Amino acid sequence: MYASSVIPWQPELTTPLPVDRWLAPSQDTYFFCDLHADAEAFLRSLKLSYLVTLDSTVESIELTTKGMHGQIIIGGDCFDKGPSNLALFKLIQQLRQTHCDLILLAGNHDVRIYAGLLAIDFMDNPKQAHFFVRMGRKTVSLLSEIYHEYCQDMTPCSLSEAEIKAVLLPPKNWFRTFPESVKDDLSFQKIQKEIRQIEKKQTDFIQACFEHGLTLTQVYQAAQMAKHLFIDQDGEFAWFFQNMDLVHVSGSYCFSHAGLDDQFAEKMKYDSIERLNQQFRRQMQAGQIFEMYYSEFGNVFRTKYRDNDWPLTEKGACSLKQNKIFAMVNGHRSHQQGQQLFVRQGLLNFECDTLINTNCRRKSNIQTLGEAVTIFYSDGMVSALSSDFPATKQFHPKQLKQH
Repeated sequence: MYASSVIPWQPELTTPLPVDRWLAPSQDTYFFCDLHADAEAFLRSLKLSYLVTLDSTVESIELTTKGMHGQIIIGGDCFDKGPSNLALFKLIQQLRQTHCDLILLAGNHDVRIYAGLLAIDFMDNPKQAHFFVRMGRKTVSLLSEIYHEYCQDMTPCSLSEAEIKAVLLPPKNWFRTFPESVKDDLSFQKIQKEIRQIEKKQTDFIQACFEHGLTLTQVYQAAQMAKHLFIDQDGEFAWFFQNMDLVHVSGSYCFSHAGLDDQFAEKMKYDSIERLNQQFRRQMQAGQIFEMYYSEFGNVFRTKYRDNDWPLTEKGACSLKQNKIFAMVNGHRSHQQGQQLFVRQGLLNFECDTLINTNCRRKSNIQTLGEAVTIFYSDGMVSALSSDFPATKQFHPKQLKQH
């Protein structure tokens, strides 16, 4: 699966980190991220970690002793891009049924799906009426899967094409009402960018549906079924959003999908992680998606530390260090050649998205199958395994070089 050789991860720090205060996780922790609807890639990664037996399949897995006693973190972006949305969720459901210690973190693609499906009930709200179309063409494969597995025997929909468009697409006056409704929330430049995106995505989304052989009626039926499966309380996959966290802290490591900014770092000084995750879920459940998406909460699953993202400065890093957090673990920013270790504002950043889903690898002209895991051991060691790097990368805080 991977080479037996080991290379050290030893980033050079200009600001010393307090190695004597560094805390390892209380149990071995296995971090997976950016699965992007590829059940087979996730299964390969579980086998790479020796969390499931080597004869496990997507349809039937068996935990090993490591799987029973370790903590498994799925670090966001389970939807979109890949070949098997529903198979991935059924595989994760199997993990849940083993009662292993499983943490689900929110990714930007996950929240977009939630916002898009919820928008069906908020078409009179200009802040949210565009969220279904905003999901984009990457989501059409999910709708196609759902239609063919759940909807083909349904009673034909009696709505006209115009009525269906009114349910799924923002009304014509949205392009006028949206700027007025969000002028206190977004800059003029961001508002104009959003409008241009929706103009393009609306056409592109409908085109993608036709490319998948779906009529608008079938898209409507699939969307209603997706809403039932993932959002309604009794939906088959409702557990995914109901149990989704925003951040997870173990030892001196903060796990999230994308990263943190100064405001969220400050919140972590005064609010418990449990309470912050509860606030995030309440915002989701209350349908306050727009307000959350463009706040410090949304930054946790969206930031790429660009100039227009909420910033993490020395002040925020200091807040985290005061909270005994010295390293962040994320996905979101994909890398070839395995996981990467950076220093940002004097904090270590383990970036773990190695582009494991089959479709993205094909587009990037990567011929091999993807698999990866980053393991944070309770003895302090960190190991990064990936099919795209010929050795195990290892880090230990005691090996940090201070300059």
